Amino acid sequence: MPATLNHPTRIADRLGQACRVQSQIDGLERKLVTLLNGVPKNLLVRNRYGLTAAEMNKIARNLHARAKERIARGRSKQFRGPIEELL
Repeated sequence: MPATLNHPTRIADRLGQACRVQSQIDGLERKLVTLLNGVPKNLLVRNRYGLTAAEMNKIARNLHARAKERIARGRSKQFRGPIEELL
């Protein structure tokens, strides 16, 4: 709903609602900080895909093992060279 000057009460209501939501967000952030206090940082840090370093390592190991299996079966070739050549 666009804000118009014809309905100042709607604007005031929306601003009030926005303030209430912002205070709820602030409260939840404080609660999150207290819950995560003492948890090792390596368990909390996530990349832009939402994965932790441990999860990324697990995915990389699985992909590497799958590639080695395909190479052993002759379904794939081992790539030797700079990755830029593939792109």
